[in-house]
Amino acid sequence: MAPPSKQDFINKLRLEKFESEQSKAEESLALLEHIVANASWQTGSELLTLLRNVDIEVSAKLPWETTPRNMVQRALKIVVDEYSSCRGGVSDMNTSGHPSFPQVTMVDPTGGVELPKCDQALPDLRDRVLEALAEYRAELEQSDELIAVQGESKIHNDEVILTFDWCGLVLAFLTRAAKRRHFHVIVAEGAPTYQGHRMAASLSRVGIQTTLIQDCAVFPMMSRVNKVIIGTHTVLSNGGIKTDLGAAALASAAKFYSVPLYVCTPTYKFSRISGEEVNHCGSGSAIIPTNTPLPSSVNVAVSRFDYVPPENVTSFITNNRGIAPSYVYRHLTELYDPAAYHV
Repeated sequence: MAPPSKQDFINKLRLEKFESEQSKAEESLALLEHIVANASWQTGSELLTLLRNVDIEVSAKLPWETTPRNMVQRALKIVVDEYSSCRGGVSDMNTSGHPSFPQVTMVDPTGGVELPKCDQALPDLRDRVLEALAEYRAELEQSDELIAVQGESKIHNDEVILTFDWCGLVLAFLTRAAKRRHFHVIVAEGAPTYQGHRMAASLSRVGIQTTLIQDCAVFPMMSRVNKVIIGTHTVLSNGGIKTDLGAAALASAAKFYSVPLYVCTPTYKFSRISGEEVNHCGSGSAIIPTNTPLPSSVNVAVSRFDYVPPENVTSFITNNRGIAPSYVYRHLTELYDPAAYHV
């Protein structure tokens, strides 16, 4: 399938036509690969600007969409690293282990932010960047499987696991664990979307003992739970998470009862945005049934996401390794180039 144009991709984001964050990440990468391979550019700086423009447009039109922006940031890091490597590597590295040339920057006139200055034309750069992006695509495609296989080591026999709403990655994680472990899963229904019903049905179909509960029953049920395992939309720079509605109450109950909370997430969901940038309002139709008589003077406010602070998260189960919330800041420096981040 041919990669979409930048505008087609943004329209697809706006209309929420992606099945999952994984498919969103893969199509984002396809768009970036298309830009690298076919756009007209001569220097690393020109390529960085082209890639950065995708980030700027997404953040301007759909600021809550973090996955495509994370993919752009990862691509920028790859370009910077490959540029340094093409120039000889060792001579371009400073004592801290980072490329020395980002200390000299150019200002992106569109975003008003600084970019690493990579203004030397290098004939091998295009091929090197495409090769690195292909390697990253392979890592991306394997990320869910690498997380799921950890289920057997994280879950033990006769444990009670609590989750909520629908998350395909958590489903795969629990399904893999059920091949060698016998345990019970409690699923909170996840109002107002009630995708927990789908999650409970899917768990039951693979032979896992499952109980579906109302969201308001999470607190009294938590005393019986051994672990809470959930997914997330975004891992924030402070180690907190932006995830589906209901997670904040669930995490607070887990903390009260000292129940560990694990978050299954691939590393492409790690973002440099902060907790203050988490929420935005959704459609009132999510909680108000069609044709419900409601005075026009009543304002309907519907949050799209919950924020769970880092102190309520025990650990992130990623495709690389387990990561504590306090270590997220360090992991971000490994994933993204500090000089290439648009805020």
